[in-house]
Amino acid sequence: MTDPPVAPMRFRLDVRLPQAVPAHDFRHPGEADIPALGRLMWEAYRGTPDEEDAGGSVGAATEEIRLTLTGEHGIFLPMASFVADDGARPVAAALVTEWQQVPLLAYVFTAPSHAGEGLGRRLIEAAMHALGEQGYPLLSLAVTEANVRARRLYASMGFTPHS
Repeated sequence: MTDPPVAPMRFRLDVRLPQAVPAHDFRHPGEADIPALGRLMWEAYRGTPDEEDAGGSVGAATEEIRLTLTGEHGIFLPMASFVADDGARPVAAALVTEWQQVPLLAYVFTAPSHAGEGLGRRLIEAAMHALGEQGYPLLSLAVTEANVRARRLYASMGFTPHS
């Protein structure tokens, strides 16, 4: 008999808003982006500690994106969500919802071909700035304990454990 799989340990982190953000040329995601963002999410999460969040396939990741944009994980906040494009294709995204009256960075992902370019940081900064301009005082996220790279990024941006 095998033990059931153990869900990854996650931590909630918060950052105070508003924060200044450099100029950017990101755009807000829309329904037409769902297939491309699903492929991108799967590409970005495959083989990482967060692979389970993408659902195990391109189709499952696409469904997860659809559920996020249609409000299944809280009210989708398109004006605080951003996509970075390389030419005509998305290469990174930050998707924000409102969960229990608090903005939640639901997903942030970058194509492996663009990892290390600072796109994730810049997308999160754009989301933080947009939320601050809309009067939100806080942005929260959940991070997997094993995702050391993401935890370092969030700490460097001022996210602290939820109190």
